[in-house]
Amino acid sequence: MAGAGTAVSLAGCLSQEGPGSEGGEDWEPSETMRYIVPYDEGGGTDVYARGIVEPLTDAMGQDIQIDNIPGGGGLNGFGELYSSEPDGHTISGSAVPLEVTPQLLEDPGFDQRELEGLGIIGRSTWCLIVNEEYEGEVETFDDVREKHNSGEWESIGIQEPGSPQHIMTLLAKHEPEYADEYDWQWEEQVQYTGTGPIAEAVTSGEVPCGIGTDAGTRPNVDSGGVYPVCTFYSEGTDVYPDIPSVTDEGYPSMDFVAGVNRGLYAPPETEQNIIDELASRIEEATQDDRYEEWSEETGNPIFFEGPDAANAAIDDAFEEFQNLNIVDLVEEHS
Repeated sequence: MAGAGTAVSLAGCLSQEGPGSEGGEDWEPSETMRYIVPYDEGGGTDVYARGIVEPLTDAMGQDIQIDNIPGGGGLNGFGELYSSEPDGHTISGSAVPLEVTPQLLEDPGFDQRELEGLGIIGRSTWCLIVNEEYEGEVETFDDVREKHNSGEWESIGIQEPGSPQHIMTLLAKHEPEYADEYDWQWEEQVQYTGTGPIAEAVTSGEVPCGIGTDAGTRPNVDSGGVYPVCTFYSEGTDVYPDIPSVTDEGYPSMDFVAGVNRGLYAPPETEQNIIDELASRIEEATQDDRYEEWSEETGNPIFFEGPDAANAAIDDAFEEFQNLNIVDLVEEHS
């Protein structure tokens, strides 16, 4: 067994330096893999991890251990990945751009932009949901806006300062590029810990409306407690294909913060042949019938976009946040 292990190790070293290594054909996982989820169990990133883990285990040919490391707005888990050996046996899920604001607000001692993208396996979009009491009366974003501007509605449910929902409401109120069109002047933004609590608060009437992810609000929509009015993502949502986006209604796009990319990443300095092989096996898992069945059952959209898309998701989010001075906006109005 020791001899076989040595042979595998040597083959791995040779494949990284020899001809043909760019295709990743000479590397493969040789031990149990660790899949870091930088959030608590039950959140969107965790749900995607558990949805794909069975087909991904078969694609990798090794057991996969899901390791939830919450805290720091996702940066605790990213920090663990950052310091892991770049040998292909540790990967992490993500929810870009959720992790961008925490890094900009307080330096964590590393830069998540140095992580190596492996691919994007799905996307969630932020949707505006309304208590079923108003069905037939409030059907568009304009209707919600009018309910607030008339003084009938005073509060909206969102997540903590720096969250995408919080940023969107701040842009719609304070940033001229958006505020001139949206003119959304919410004074009372009630903060919850996630989409589930937001949907429950809207269902109970604690707040008349709220912003949550499409798949995360679906259980409450299916049970009849709330209904979706629109999505803030310009391409719409597969979960609610019949609702418009705010851009369909003539408002400026907020796509850089309105969609949550379910990405997978490896530690910095991971060799290219390892990245290529991991990406290939992740793509294989996304095409597995079991993953597609999970998608149909849960409403979580699935697809595969490669390493370049995963890297661009982080880089583009940082660029947009910095161009719009999001950190100053959050600090000034939180």
